[in-house]
Amino acid sequence: MAAVKPIYALVDCNNFFVSCERVFRPDLWNKPVCVLSNNDGCIVARSNEVKAMGVKMGAPYFEMRDILTRNNVTLFSGNFALYGDFSQRVVQILKQESPNIEVYSVDESFLEISGLPIKDYSEWGRQLSARVFKNIGIPVSVGIAPSKTLAKAAADFAKKNPDVQGAFSVAGNDSERERLLRWLPVGDVWGVGWRTAPKLIGRGIRTAYDLSKADLTWAQNQLSIRGVKTVRELRGESCISLDVNDELQKTMTRSRSFGHTIRNYFELEAAIATFTAQAAAKLRDKKEIAGSITVFLYGSKHAEVRSGGSLEVKLMPPTNHTGQLINSALQGLQKVYDQDFGYKKAGVTLTNLLPESARQLELGADTKKLDKHIKLMQTVDLINRSVGARLVRHASEDPMRTYWFSRKQLKSPAYTTSWSELPVIKR
Repeated sequence: MAAVKPIYALVDCNNFFVSCERVFRPDLWNKPVCVLSNNDGCIVARSNEVKAMGVKMGAPYFEMRDILTRNNVTLFSGNFALYGDFSQRVVQILKQESPNIEVYSVDESFLEISGLPIKDYSEWGRQLSARVFKNIGIPVSVGIAPSKTLAKAAADFAKKNPDVQGAFSVAGNDSERERLLRWLPVGDVWGVGWRTAPKLIGRGIRTAYDLSKADLTWAQNQLSIRGVKTVRELRGESCISLDVNDELQKTMTRSRSFGHTIRNYFELEAAIATFTAQAAAKLRDKKEIAGSITVFLYGSKHAEVRSGGSLEVKLMPPTNHTGQLINSALQGLQKVYDQDFGYKKAGVTLTNLLPESARQLELGADTKKLDKHIKLMQTVDLINRSVGARLVRHASEDPMRTYWFSRKQLKSPAYTTSWSELPVIKR
């Protein structure tokens, strides 16, 4: 019996951060909206109306301030807790459609749907798009194809062509696949980087259709194995499988750009301790331990003399105990910190991550002490989860972020993640 060929659906949340802000602000639908990064430094999300003004992704806010003001653009500071919560809600709906899901990013997920009883893929995609919008309030575009590269292109087509009503399928339809490939510029093909696109255009390959007709030997010589896979995927062959494994993270980082330059060591100490405690809680949640922790400090990009540096501290043995991690992080901070400089960003990165089950004790280790540490952290996590906040914390942390809090002057309420900020309906 021949194996069933895969069919992929790429579900892409449209202008995701902007859409999240609009859920509780229906007065902003069809109005220009921008979302800014930490410290309100640059633009990280734009509504279609703002894109039409020529405002680029990542543009510094101070350079765009005049054009945004002239066009009455509503601005929001990034509310990433809100966006993460909405992302999880969308994924929960998608998991009800298919258990074979790869959460590719905060606003994109691949589904493998060949085993579902679907007669009309385009209609199925439109119904899924409508369901997500009805239940969550987030508009999504759905692309359906026999390869992930084509599915991603189809979702982009659906997003930019309202006449297809939120979904576009090329599964089992060569004419629609050719239509999609001729429409898509080669620089927008998934897997074609900004360095590669000009080279391809210089050789007369301007569209995805042109690339799909490229000789495979030439593609391997010019674009490597990844390029060959891209060409084959554009032809409708599945070469990139769904990544559904919840694999162990290789690193875990917590960092923040500060609202102002910090010189005082104790302010940096509070920030580093807070980042480390957050990372430790996440590490325990994923049932992992870390073999080392790296502390880093960065000065302003615009300073005449660049300051900053990083230092890795080995953890012997590997651990996820908050106190042990903070102690190691602060050892690193003492060596990286230079009182003659000011710092605009700091953070920690946990590396050499292992599952808790791989924990190895040193010869003569005090197992009773280890058990006590494990139970202590379990109790701390239980209390903090039950109250919805980090009520129990290490003394060196700064829970109020008094010194290093980012500006975020335009941040919307935590509508879905904080009881105190829930919307109130008054009769």
